[in-house]
Amino acid sequence: MTNLSINFPDNIVKVTSEVAKKLGVSRTEFIRQAVVHELNNFQVQLEQNNIIKSFAAMKKSKKYQEDTKLLMEGLNSALPEEEEEWWSKKRS
Repeated sequence: MTNLSINFPDNIVKVTSEVAKKLGVSRTEFIRQAVVHELNNFQVQLEQNNIIKSFAAMKKSKKYQEDTKLLMEGLNSALPEEEEEWWSKKRS
């Protein structure tokens, strides 16, 4: 682990000390957890932004639009006639 020296305003130090005490952890541990929490939130935000960019790119892509149209037409078409209850073991 690397040791860091960080300067905080006095009011932040007071609040972090109070919250850490209520949580039953040291102030250092509380700050460590807060930083990890924020890093995780940042990663989630990056992933969400990348998903949004991907959707926007798909919306602009003529090839994607054509492929989607073909797929939807296939899903909406009627199924071919099949032998009634072909899956049943009890066939006449």
